Amino acid sequence: MENPIVLSPFKIGKLEIKNRVIFPSVCTFFAGDDGSIDEQMFEFIKARAKGGAGILTIGGSPHGEPGCGRPAISDDKFMPRWAETAEMVHSYGAKLFCQLHPAKIQAGRGIDVKSVDTYDHELINQLVQSYADGAKRCMDWGVDGVEIHGGHAHEVAQFMSPYYNRRTDEYGGSWQNRVRFSVEIVKAIKEKCGADYPLIFCISGSEMAEGGRDIDETALMCQEIVKAGADVIHVSCGMPVSDQFSCAPMDVEDCFNVDNAYRVKQMVDVPVVAVDRIVTLEQAEEVLQSGKADLVAMARPLLADPELVNKYAGINKEPYCLCLGCDQGCRDDKRYKAIRCLQNPLMGREATLKYTEASDALKAKKILIVGAGPAGLEAACVMVRRGLKPIIVDKADRPGGLMGISSVPPCKSNMNRVTEYRAEFLKQAGVEIQFGVNADEAYLNEMKPDIVIAATGSTPAVPPIPGIDGPGVYIADDVLNGTEVNGTRTAVLGAGLVGAETAEYLASKGKKADIFDMIEDIAPDFNKARRWFLLKRLEEGGVAKHMKVKVKEIALPDIKIEHEDGTVETVTGFDSMVIAAGRKECAGLADLVRSKYPEMELHVIGDARKADTAIEAIADAALMAANL
Repeated sequence: MENPIVLSPFKIGKLEIKNRVIFPSVCTFFAGDDGSIDEQMFEFIKARAKGGAGILTIGGSPHGEPGCGRPAISDDKFMPRWAETAEMVHSYGAKLFCQLHPAKIQAGRGIDVKSVDTYDHELINQLVQSYADGAKRCMDWGVDGVEIHGGHAHEVAQFMSPYYNRRTDEYGGSWQNRVRFSVEIVKAIKEKCGADYPLIFCISGSEMAEGGRDIDETALMCQEIVKAGADVIHVSCGMPVSDQFSCAPMDVEDCFNVDNAYRVKQMVDVPVVAVDRIVTLEQAEEVLQSGKADLVAMARPLLADPELVNKYAGINKEPYCLCLGCDQGCRDDKRYKAIRCLQNPLMGREATLKYTEASDALKAKKILIVGAGPAGLEAACVMVRRGLKPIIVDKADRPGGLMGISSVPPCKSNMNRVTEYRAEFLKQAGVEIQFGVNADEAYLNEMKPDIVIAATGSTPAVPPIPGIDGPGVYIADDVLNGTEVNGTRTAVLGAGLVGAETAEYLASKGKKADIFDMIEDIAPDFNKARRWFLLKRLEEGGVAKHMKVKVKEIALPDIKIEHEDGTVETVTGFDSMVIAAGRKECAGLADLVRSKYPEMELHVIGDARKADTAIEAIADAALMAANL
């Protein structure tokens, strides 16, 4: 498109922004333990500034105990590094904003605050002053503007929310009272920093929960916040009890929150930022052309591909690496503290993971990658970036490995982006994938590679249950690959993610599905947001759960199960059974190379090394290929 709006300059007050794309604040846990902008945090910001975004918004704690969640701005000792960061951001033509994002206010204050209902007036005044002091510190040290975090459920948001705020004084009750704390903060910042210092106010348009605030009340609050001096309103959504929408996964339609931004825009006379599942620059352009917002915020898309803006502008000719909305690395606090990204293994490792040019000696070696799944493709892409040209083979007829079936259950088509990006990158680089190749002994004898990368993936684990090899029993991989199961009622052995998604898939095809497992609940290790939607769809699909039971025998239509107390029961009426009982590594190639070809350098990566998730397989491959 010629002259897209999203790439056009924009002014916030007197501050000119080079385009309409904002990288919003994300709690990364990349800061130093002392709250400083350490090298990892600095390089993380640098990658996104270099990639073309107009504004980089970085969270900064104006009060509370400093920590690694986000950098601190609570003392001048933290600010030289902020100044250095601002200078770096400016060198790429971008602007640096600090989101005033508190750590828990009780930390380091000698008080224990449980609820905004308990804040006395002295504490409220202290907090207002703390926000103003933090903003002034940012201004004095070269940060271009600040954003108040009034979204989700931090202290500012809780004051505005009827869900949290039960105060009976002038800070509670009516929306006019509940917005008072926010108004006081905005006024204090403007008084301290001057009218021209840019101030964005982030707010949840709809809290998307019973008892929470709706968009109409939010729009009225925004009018008061603008009157107080806010220069821009950033319309987010949700709060902790509706966290599945605050950082919405692929289960939610793209651009779902844009109309809420438009509702606010109709009520205020300042620019409005739209956010939430605006995944591509094409979508961002559509939002701006519709007139529903003036700027767009894109967090996870710029985690997955910091070069997204440069690519859209034609500066970087590589294919897009699009966010999946999987929430596997950026929102899975069960597994990761510092955030990660399935699509981008460099994210969170910018300071340590470098794709340096390979030596001439390495370039002279014949490198064979066996397996064109996520790990094999990622290893190949990293090698190409290092100046290598690996040979890639796969016994299948298409790339992707397990991604092909991972994308089949409802709401998971985005998983195909894992393969699409890497396959297109390799195609651009002139690296072909050879399909229908069985890397057996004869093949290795013919090829004589110097280095073998075993990216052969994993295979389904089949437990030794009597009758499991009988008629009507299927493997989940085959079912998701299109194999039709007998009848209308199917038992699914396994309540992990694959089992749950297979049951969901069967239900979407009109079949009655029952899940059996010894564990207590469905997909317990799945990230919270996607699990919420998965469980909702299972319930809507009528999927039955038989938990904390062990399948002892399969003799369809009967299934014999044992309960925790040792009692045995036979449940009947099943036409078929699907096995989704975990995975085991495909070790055949690695074993062959070790036993027959000791002269070949062997690297085993991804599921072939340890059956795990795609995010781990891709990271494993990238680290191996970078260090080869």
